[in-house]
Amino acid sequence: MKRTSLLASTALATVALSTTSVAQADNDGPHTAPPALTGVQWHARTVTIDGVAHPVPKGSRAGLMFDADKPAVTGHDGCNGFSGKAVVDSDRSAITFGSEYASTTIACYPPDHVDVIPSAGTYKAQVTARTLTLTGPAGQVITLTR
Repeated sequence: MKRTSLLASTALATVALSTTSVAQADNDGPHTAPPALTGVQWHARTVTIDGVAHPVPKGSRAGLMFDADKPAVTGHDGCNGFSGKAVVDSDRSAITFGSEYASTTIACYPPDHVDVIPSAGTYKAQVTARTLTLTGPAGQVITLTR
């Protein structure tokens, strides 16, 4: 009888331990960090204005980079470098751009110049592993890739 009790206790303990291990594995399993938004060089691919998508010319330097340490954005419109204020929401679902930018003033025209500098306001931000899509208050869309 003692032997049967010992076997039953051992079996119950084994089941309890394996159940605990499975539960812990579910809770402590590998977590994938969300894709980075700040500290990444984002290259402009398309700018959509009034429903018309304008592809960025191949080889263009147009793009944005959001500072990881302060509310700032730097970038290039294909001709000129610029910097300004940009506040990334804590959940990274929106970015609010300021109304003033510092910029170099090299004269250039399309196709080199790309209207990638966000106008003032709050943009909806969608980030995936390779793409950042910014949708502005007037419906303009800037699509960028890593």
